[in-house]
Amino acid sequence: MSESRPPKPLQRLAEEIDQARSRAGEGRPGGRGDVTSGNALGFGLRIGIELIAALCVGLALGWLADRYIGTRPWGLVVGFFLGSAAGIVNVFRAVRGMGRGGPP
Repeated sequence: MSESRPPKPLQRLAEEIDQARSRAGEGRPGGRGDVTSGNALGFGLRIGIELIAALCVGLALGWLADRYIGTRPWGLVVGFFLGSAAGIVNVFRAVRGMGRGGPP
């Protein structure tokens, strides 16, 4: 009943899985988070867009606060600093996960 090696279908499945894993790793020199020459521009654009988007959201919320609450210009100033801080935190999170193979 107890065999020293697995049955043929399981062995064949293990070989197919190993082949698929080796083929999946051939196309990319690094993991998903690595910055190589092919995706460095995309990573830089992502960082820039995250900074600008966070800043725009902060400024928009500050402008809305100024408009409806009447705190001109303090809502805009606070929104600028909060948006800048949020953008920097987003960039830090993206760069922190850059050297890993998994998602950031």
